[in-house]
Amino acid sequence: MNENNNNLRGFTLVELLAVIVVLAIVMLIALQAVLPAMERARRQTFAIEANGAIDAANTYFMSSYLTGGKGFPATEGATNCITIEKLRDGGYTELGNNYSGKVVVQKKGNLHLYYVFLEKDDTWMVNGAGTDIKFSGTYNGSFNEDINEDDVEDYRQIADFATCPS
Repeated sequence: MNENNNNLRGFTLVELLAVIVVLAIVMLIALQAVLPAMERARRQTFAIEANGAIDAANTYFMSSYLTGGKGFPATEGATNCITIEKLRDGGYTELGNNYSGKVVVQKKGNLHLYYVFLEKDDTWMVNGAGTDIKFSGTYNGSFNEDINEDDVEDYRQIADFATCPS
């Protein structure tokens, strides 16, 4: 009977450390797969909200036009701008108070092109999307398209476009 008790032992410190190291490696590998997916999801959500801002701006400009206001730009190359704050205050969008920025519409031929400069918590923005050409100092492009996650950029790398020109 004494022999049996000598064979009952727990794990050694080395064995426990080996298990902890293996678990840490597995967690690091899992994090490398999960974190990029979370980032893509954030960008996709943000792109959907930017598309909503375009819809809100479209409604605002149409409403303004119908009531005798500034509305859509009428001449080739002309632009008009509306801030996210004004869209929110007018009830055109339900974007939260942590969003700021603007939506710019430009007349180009028979089209009205939208450019969304949308920030959330000073982190992300959609820079010159809503068209097939990125913002490059002037508003240009040829057709509207939905904003997708590739259009969402890190705001800190771009100049401040948060306010509409006067």
